[in-house]
Parts: sequence; C-alpha cells; structure tokens
Amino acid sequence: MPNIRIVTDSSSDIPEELVKKYSIEAVPLYVGFDGKMLKDLIEIKPEEVYEALEEGKKVHTASPSVGDFISVFKRLFEEEKADKIYCITLSSKLSASNNAANVAKNSFPEEKIKIFDSKTSTMCLGFTVLQAAMAIRQNYNEVEIEKLIEELIIRNKFIAVLESFEYVMKGGRGVFLSKFISKAIKFVPILYIGKEGTVKLRKFVRNKEKAIFEIYKQTIAVARQNRESFISIFYGEDLTPVRELEKLIRQNSEIAVADIIINKITTVMGAHTGPGIWGVAVSPKLLHGDV
Repeated sequence: MPNIRIVTDSSSDIPEELVKKYSIEAVPLYVGFDGKMLKDLIEIKPEEVYEALEEGKKVHTASPSVGDFISVFKRLFEEEKADKIYCITLSSKLSASNNAANVAKNSFPEEKIKIFDSKTSTMCLGFTVLQAAMAIRQNYNEVEIEKLIEELIIRNKFIAVLESFEYVMKGGRGVFLSKFISKAIKFVPILYIGKEGTVKLRKFVRNKEKAIFEIYKQTIAVARQNRESFISIFYGEDLTPVRELEKLIRQNSEIAVADIIINKITTVMGAHTGPGIWGVAVSPKLLHGDV
C-alpha cells in the first residue's frame, strides 16, 4: 500500500494523543502581541492569549507561511518516504492557510499533494482529518479517501455561542454582527459556519441557559441526519455549558453517538473570540472503528 500522509493546520483542535496516534502533521498558525509572533499551541497557550486580551493588548494572528508548509511536505517525502500527501486546512474564508498550502504544493510534483479547503474550523476540520487518517489505516485507496474527505466537508456542522462579541469586533472578524449591534449587547448570538466557509449568525437567545438548550436542539437535529456521529464540545474557558451539553447529549436516545471529545479551542481562535466561546462540532461517522 502507498504511504499516504495527512497534513492539517493547528486550527483543527485535534487532541495531541490522536495527532500522535495517526501520525498527523499539524502545521501551526501564529499568534502575535508585544512584537512577537508565536507558534499556536507550541510557543503560546490560550490562557496567555486571554490574559493579553484582558490587559488590552492588540493580539493578531497569521496563517502558516508557504515555507512552513514546504518544510513539512519536504520532510514527509524525504525523511518519511511519503508517496502522497493530503493537506486539509482551515476554511479559506477564515485564513490564508489554504492559499499558503496551495502555493507550497507547486514546489513538488503535481500528483504528489492534494489540498482540501475544509470550509470550516475547530473539530469539524479535526474530524475530517481524523477520519481521513482512519481510512488510511483501513487501507482505503486514494479515490475512496478523497471521496470521504469531500463528503465530510459537506456534512460536518459547526454551532457555537459567543458570550461576548467585544474581541471579534476589535479583530475585524465580526462585521456580520455589526448591523445587529443593539441586539448583540443584550442577547447571546448563536453562530454557525455556512457552506461557503464563513461564520454566520443563526439567531439570538436571551441568556446562557437558553443558549445551552438551543445548541443542544441544533446538535440533535444535525445528529439525527447521521446514522452515527462524532461530536466535539469545545470551549474557551468556561466548562459549565460544556458539561451540561455533554449530559443532555448523552441522555438523548434518539441519536447514535460514536464518541464525544471535549476540547479547548485553539489559541488562534481564542485570539479572535476571547474566552467566552463554546459550542459543538458534529461529524457523521463514515468508517468502522473508534478514533
């Protein structure tokens, strides 16, 4: 069988033990403040970003460079004897990671690397990467793996709550909320990532309790469409809604859940949202076995 390797970026939020288990390469994005650019989750952690934001520091982010991707691709081909690389990145509408990977691809034979725009983030991206890696372990051929990735890109769903829109607005990522500014001050926005890969507003709810129930309802509605689902419950700092959501989801007998992964969001996302984000990623389980 050919030696096929999977590359992604650090926004995928895949737990470290699973990155190691499946030999996934996660190229770090960058977070910068105080004149420094630091590698996401390697040189800086979410707590440090939240502290900087609370101190009023201007925090900015950057995608991996073309050189970062070239370095990873080259090592996989030369040192680990990869025959093929599938690179699945953060939505091209949210970051330049996908563009950087595509430019880096041009330094290698065309048939050796295929780049995918996940059109999403966090563990929606992570579950696509993980299931592609599982398919490799199960000896799927290249056509089957590519079809799997493309199906997951379409069917994965991201639903989130942003308790404070302050940091999103400061970072220029909350333009879609600007026309709802009066509501955003009083109510809690429920967000999702659309088919084209941009963050959109689903609705407003009155408080955190109603937000938990709304996220739960939407999670169940999505999971009902799948024979079985992988679910991630992600958060910035507050575990309270996470534990409540996990309890509600596990108690629901209408859906089949293969696994629930609870994970802290990547440093880069935290730089734009602040600590008050939490939500759910739902991915259809399309393979046999557990992650």
